[in-house]
Amino acid sequence: MSLDIDPARMREMANDARRNADAVEAITPIAGEQHLNARRYMDGSDLAVKLQETLQALDLVTKYHASMIRNFCTDTDYVANVQEELDKSIGSAINSAEGQIR
Repeated sequence: MSLDIDPARMREMANDARRNADAVEAITPIAGEQHLNARRYMDGSDLAVKLQETLQALDLVTKYHASMIRNFCTDTDYVANVQEELDKSIGSAINSAEGQIR
């Protein structure tokens, strides 16, 4: 079994995903003005209460997912750095071994 890990591609993927997380979070609050005015203009309405609560829940879910995407990106960048350090270490060990053989 062989793993072909490309740190540059991993970072590129993380950056793309991070941009997507920013775009997702940019749409919050969802229906912001309506979200704030739902109860005020529909005083005593159960529908208004549910509408406001639903929009607040959607905002919470949206922010949660954007946060999880960013966490994934941070982890991906970390693994890319670890892989590069591992590659350098292996390369140094190979060069050192070749030097000892000659």
